[in-house]
Amino acid sequence: MTGESADLQAFFFRAVTTNARLDGLARDSAINVGSPDPIARERSAALEDFSLDAQIQARRMGEFYELLYCLENSVRELVERTLREALGPDDWWTSGVPERIRKAADKRKQDELRARWHGPRGESLINYVDFPQYAEIMGAQWEHFEELIGDQDWMVNYFAEMNRTRRALAHTGVLTDTDVERMEFRVREWLRVVG
Repeated sequence: MTGESADLQAFFFRAVTTNARLDGLARDSAINVGSPDPIARERSAALEDFSLDAQIQARRMGEFYELLYCLENSVRELVERTLREALGPDDWWTSGVPERIRKAADKRKQDELRARWHGPRGESLINYVDFPQYAEIMGAQWEHFEELIGDQDWMVNYFAEMNRTRRALAHTGVLTDTDVERMEFRVREWLRVVG
């Protein structure tokens, strides 16, 4: 075999093994290659400028973001529903939420209203509250949450711990396998407590 044919053979071998590796990575990470869905194709085209490793990590973290999204929105719903039932639909916000939190949420909403090019977080001011502040709200209105949650210290620690994971995901960090296991356990724990 000549040097030129050996080089050519080596090139083909590298191409075949690289393609096989990329196919395996795409399958393992559930990256949708050549999707017939035009939105997925457009998203995929926008992602093409980023490395495959970045795309794989984003897809993996996206799965956990879904879990966080569901948890945080269910907490919002729980807080608002409980306070509406206890304090009334007109007074739940002003009577049930500490003033410092109300002011911060109102400021965030006003800031977003000025950014007309961007959609709002939601209709209710509860959508403008920071994640750890849900524990503060429930603690300030503990008589309405005690029967449901049971242990106020557990609740405060829960939100402090989950906020670490939330910040990592919200700021495009990467969770370790241990972080993921802890997050999944803590979400199941929350659901077990609040039913």
